[in-house]
Order: sequence, then C-alpha cells, then structure tokens
Amino acid sequence: MTTRSNVVWMLVTLIARGNDHISPVNFLSFEIILLKFGFVAFDFSSVFSRAFFGICWLILSLLITSASYGQQTETDERLTIESAQPIMKAAERYKPRPKFIELEWQSLSNFNMDALSDVVENSDARVTQNLIRQVKLKFPLILKEGMNLVGGFGYRHEQFEFDRVSRPDHPFYSRFDDKSLKRIMSSFYLKKDLENNRFLFAFLNNSLNSDEPQFRNFFDQLKSSFALVYGKRSNPNKEVGYGLSFGYDLGQPTVFPLFIYNHDFSLHWGLELLLPKSAKLRYSPSNALHLYATAEVQGASYHVQDSILSGFDRLEFRRSSLRANLTVEREIYDWLWFGATAGYRLPLNLFLSEPGENRRDSIIELDVRTSVYYNFSIFIVPPAKLYKRAKGSG
Repeated sequence: MTTRSNVVWMLVTLIARGNDHISPVNFLSFEIILLKFGFVAFDFSSVFSRAFFGICWLILSLLITSASYGQQTETDERLTIESAQPIMKAAERYKPRPKFIELEWQSLSNFNMDALSDVVENSDARVTQNLIRQVKLKFPLILKEGMNLVGGFGYRHEQFEFDRVSRPDHPFYSRFDDKSLKRIMSSFYLKKDLENNRFLFAFLNNSLNSDEPQFRNFFDQLKSSFALVYGKRSNPNKEVGYGLSFGYDLGQPTVFPLFIYNHDFSLHWGLELLLPKSAKLRYSPSNALHLYATAEVQGASYHVQDSILSGFDRLEFRRSSLRANLTVEREIYDWLWFGATAGYRLPLNLFLSEPGENRRDSIIELDVRTSVYYNFSIFIVPPAKLYKRAKGSG
C-alpha cells in the first residue's frame, strides 16, 4: 500500500476501535507512517502546516506514553443507574465533554460564482477550492460552584482558488485568487447561577478580520459580537432562556433577540436550540460516540487592506450562509477525539462594500451557487475521570 493509504487505514482503525485493544505498538506504527506522510503531503513552507503537523506529532507521542503506562479508560462505558433517587436517574445522560483544543480543516469546491457590479464589468468564474483551516483553544478562568468563566483564543485561515475566469483582470478575482482571509479571535464565556434555578449566560468575542491583519486601520479590522441570556433550569437536563445578541451572522452587524432551549430528553437524545442562529439534534449511542444533525446561519465581515478598486480606499468583504450538516464525533483515546462533517451550504449574502456599520449597499455583489462541504477535526477534551470528578465537586 502507498504511504497515504497506510495513513488512512491506520487512522480509520484507531477511530473504529476507540481505545479498545490499542497498544503502544499501534500508536508507534501510526507515528512512523505519519512522519513519512508529513514529508509527502504537507507543504512545510506554510506556518499553519508546520504547526498542525507538530501538534499531531505531540498528540501521538503523548498517546504512546499514556498507553505504555496502561492508563486507559473504558470508552464504551455503560451508565448504570443504581440509585433509586429520581434526581439521580434524571441526571444520567450520554453527553459530550467540552472541547479544550480543536484543529479543523474544511473544504468547499467546484461551485460557480458571478461578480456583478455597476463600477466594473461583470465576470464569472469557478471556485476550484475554498479551503478553511482553524485552531481553537479554550481554558477555564474561574470554575466554582455557581459560576464558570471560560476564555478562548482562535485563528482562522481561509483561501480561495479560481479557474475559468471570464475576465482574469477583474479586481475581485485577481485580488483573492490564491490569497487568504484571516481571523484572530479572543472570547469569553460566563455562566452564573442565580436563585430559584435561574441563570445568566454572557458571551463576548473580539477578532481582527482582514486579508492582512495589522495595527494599521486597527478599528476597521476589529469585529465584536456578544450575547446575553437570562434563563431557567427546570431540571438537570432542561433549560430555557431569552436574550439579545449582536454579531455578523448576516455579514453586516445585526442585533436580534435570542431564544435558547436545551433539553436532554432521554439517555441518548438531546436538542439544542439557539434561535434564530442554530438548531442541533444529538444522538449519543454511548459516551464514546455522538451524532449531530445541525442547521445554522454563519457569517463574517473582513476588512480589505489597500485599494482593489479605483476610487475606493477601503472595502469590507461581507458574507453569510445557511448551512445544514451531519456530524459524527468519535473517541480515539479518552481525551483525544475525531470529528467528521458533511454538509450543504446555501449562500445568503456575499458582497464587497465600503466600511460602515449600517451599510448594506454593495460595490461588487457575488452571486454564488450552493455547494457541498466537508469538515474534519481533531480535538482534546478533559479526561473522563477528571471530568466526572469536576462535575461531582461542582
């Protein structure tokens, strides 16, 4: 078999088995193959590729160390309800653990795009690749009874490639072909318990969004979003809340009301609503496997440095889309998980305009066709024993 085939076969084997029957020899074999694969498949001239490969190498090295000491936990652990207390029975559910570190790779390809404008001539092209790579990190700042504060950082890198461009000198295609859009993010999540099973949830995100993030035009690149929700927890597995949100989910800044409804209504099934932004149905056959069906609105706004059109010194690239997808998340080894998503994207807004929080006029409007996309991720969660201990003490 080829090196790439060996990598795929070994990864599928590890995911399928979870941490059952996995020995240090398995991980060592995969690590050797990954090293060969890295020099074949990775472009090491890219900082992101070097960082991604380094993190994967570190994870596998840790797995070898953990396996050599025999510190395995049961992944397909069955939850036995031995207590006769109703509240204990209600609390038993198969639920995903929170993600601490996540590496994502997403690809959309082979869809058509028309650039329409009254300023320059119209042009059409085919998008051969829309590649997105993302790293996210979350860490606890305050974890105590009645209040949790979590911080986070992230970096997102998006790249386009075009062909069959009807006008190769068109400013949009010449500027963004094989170029990138970048987002550097920081975020905070606060959940505070109040009296009578009430709670308060707050979210704040700040990011620098640009094709070239830098201190010049800093406030044009700075994009902030927040949400504030007040709710009630009916029981350990059901909560309802109402609030307000501000963000760029529709491409331009928008304020809209929020309704949340989280309900784990059986051992295996759960529903998460964050309307009008997202809806997610979860099925968990065990603590080691979670399946999701999701519909969500995603959007962003990027500041474009320097001029790409005569007479316009600064521009904003704004976009939003409606996405529907199916996701599977599988435990590989206690704290190490793998995720795969297949979905369908319906563009809502995609255009270039002048800066301005309330501007909706477009200089170049992009008519983009629907497309299929794929997403793969590797992420780290708290070890099962540590997570159970933390929940028990909270």
